[in-house]
Amino acid sequence: MASYLRTEEIKTSLRVLVNQYIEECKDCKQIPQDFIDLLRHNFLAKFVFYNKKEEAIEIGINQGSEPSGYPNIKVFSFPVNKASEWFDESFKSDKNDLEFYGKLLNRNEIISSSELVLI
Repeated sequence: MASYLRTEEIKTSLRVLVNQYIEECKDCKQIPQDFIDLLRHNFLAKFVFYNKKEEAIEIGINQGSEPSGYPNIKVFSFPVNKASEWFDESFKSDKNDLEFYGKLLNRNEIISSSELVLI
């Protein structure tokens, strides 16, 4: 069975999923793999880490290469409680991005279908 979703429906469903990820981070003191995938996708991050002591998510983003060839990784940190706030700012609406989000939603049973059709 196919699910037909508009961009706003995908965004709304992802907000629900991000809130579930936040609760899981708080309960388990670690980031679920699917949340890591979402963060890496949205921020083109090189790494994602959960800082238990500060209850913060740290994201490493490549800011370019140094002349010596080493990457220049800048680390951004935000409290896990604020994770849903960054979502609206980092949401991407290109076809490939929406397909990624659809697969993520389907994997997490937010949308239970064998095929997701973007409209």
